[in-house]
Amino acid sequence: MNRQPGNHDYTRYTALQLDKQEGLLTITLSNPGKRNATTPQMSSELTTIWDDAWQDPEVRVILIQGDGADFCAGADTSRLGGNRYSGNTPVFPMTRNAKKHAYGIIDCEKPVVAKVRGVAYGVGVTLALAADLTYASETARFCDSHVKLGMATGDGGVLLWPAMGALRRAKEALLLGDVIPAQEAADLGLINRALPDDELDAHVDAIIERLLALPPHAMSYSKVSLNLALKQMTGTAFEASAAYQAYTMKTEDFLEAGQALREKRKGDFKGR
Repeated sequence: MNRQPGNHDYTRYTALQLDKQEGLLTITLSNPGKRNATTPQMSSELTTIWDDAWQDPEVRVILIQGDGADFCAGADTSRLGGNRYSGNTPVFPMTRNAKKHAYGIIDCEKPVVAKVRGVAYGVGVTLALAADLTYASETARFCDSHVKLGMATGDGGVLLWPAMGALRRAKEALLLGDVIPAQEAADLGLINRALPDDELDAHVDAIIERLLALPPHAMSYSKVSLNLALKQMTGTAFEASAAYQAYTMKTEDFLEAGQALREKRKGDFKGR
């Protein structure tokens, strides 16, 4: 549902599925057939929805989830690797959007809960880890595979993985592009808890009920204080990673990674 009750207007959102009732705004990522991979329109709407929800007095808690069996498979990689980015192509808007995806959630003063099933890859894992509370099915999988696509990690990985889990384990995950099972993600502190799939909905519903029953300002400013510390520790690294990502998208290895992905073969990388 895109048209909401009350004075706050969400009608301009067409790519995100939005549902608002009784203080809860539910954001559903939906791209059937592509594991909810983000389209350009979804990416654009994910840069503004957090600020709109923050300003909406009827919203007290936000839930982000995927449609069906998966959370989000990242961006549509079928568009990657066709051409190397030049100085005249819009890399900056892309990296700016990546920053807003992470900081939009971090700066929103209302608690954001992520419910994860299936895959949370690329921008999907950024959204999942940036949420204040993240709960996943035991069969869920988390992965930031920028390096396998010939890009430096730049969508929030350097901000979120070391802060939520151990730095050494974060390096292993990001430098190798490893897939992390949900229980391991919970053990590392990347998410709050991994649960049997048939228990996930009830657990998240109970958490949301508890959040809705608490004093909103007390929750908001607790979140703000915690995230100020997070941003102070990692803000500069995020800016650098976005710049390095844009740089690596100008390399021959980036083109080769995209071609190898489409041809389902191992990449032949030359370091240029």
